[in-house]
Amino acid sequence: MKTIFIAGIIALLLTGCASTPQLYPNAKLKDVGKAQAKADIATCTKNADDYLESPAVKKTLKGAATGAVIGGAIGVVGGLFTGSIGRSAAVGAAVGGTAGGVSGALSPDQVKRQFINKCLKDKGYDVIGWS
Repeated sequence: MKTIFIAGIIALLLTGCASTPQLYPNAKLKDVGKAQAKADIATCTKNADDYLESPAVKKTLKGAATGAVIGGAIGVVGGLFTGSIGRSAAVGAAVGGTAGGVSGALSPDQVKRQFINKCLKDKGYDVIGWS
């Protein structure tokens, strides 16, 4: 139960790591409004994912797979001592996969950010940072 709780906390942390561009309230933003600006950010983000073949997603999946394998192996070893090899391996794989996915997702993808910044600049927005 404790392991499931920890895995849930890690998943919540991963969700909070998504970053978005912050726009300067210039004439363009004032003219189109926040809703249209969010739609333009979403369009630029999709274009970046399509053009760059989503390297951040590939990195996250690779980290999750590696973490699951390592976590599963650690779980098997732990199961040898507790007598519950199958359960320990499953829990280890789940926690390892989550941790591996988080570690891969935390690496900033600067190329994607630069792509989105340029896309938004071409649309008339001024990106002042990311949150």
